[in-house]
Amino acid sequence: MEFVSVKKNGSTILILDDRQVDKMAEFLPGVCESMCGNEQYRCNDGDFRLNTTKIYRIARLNLGKQYIGLRLGDLQYLSRMLHVLQNQLKVYTLSLSDVLTYVTVALTSVNYVEPAPNANKHIVYSQLFDEFKTAL
Repeated sequence: MEFVSVKKNGSTILILDDRQVDKMAEFLPGVCESMCGNEQYRCNDGDFRLNTTKIYRIARLNLGKQYIGLRLGDLQYLSRMLHVLQNQLKVYTLSLSDVLTYVTVALTSVNYVEPAPNANKHIVYSQLFDEFKTAL
C-alpha cells in the first residue's frame, strides 16, 4: 500500500508491505480513539511506526526515517476502508504466480494473449497486457 504526501519542498512516498498494512489495521481504531481524546498513542514494529502527536491532532506514519502526517479524518476514512484494501491485497498476493506466468508468456507476443483457463479471475489481463507492453 502506498502513501504519498506532497509538500512544498518535495513529496514523500511510503510503501507498506502486507504485514505493515495488517499492523496498521490492527492499531488504527486505537489511534483514532486516542486522537479524539487528545491522548498519546504509540505503535512501533521495526521500521513501521504510527504515533499520535499533540500538534493539530495529526498522527505520524513513519517508515524508517521517512514520515507523513495524517489527520484524524483521513485516519477514520482509512479505518473504514482498510478491510477492503486488505482483501484486495490478499487477492493480488495470491494471484502473483498467475500474473508471472501470464507475463512470461505474453512478453514474446505482439497480440493479446488469453490467460490460462485456471488463472485467477480477479486480474484484468487485457489491461495488464496493455500496461506492460506500453512500458516496453
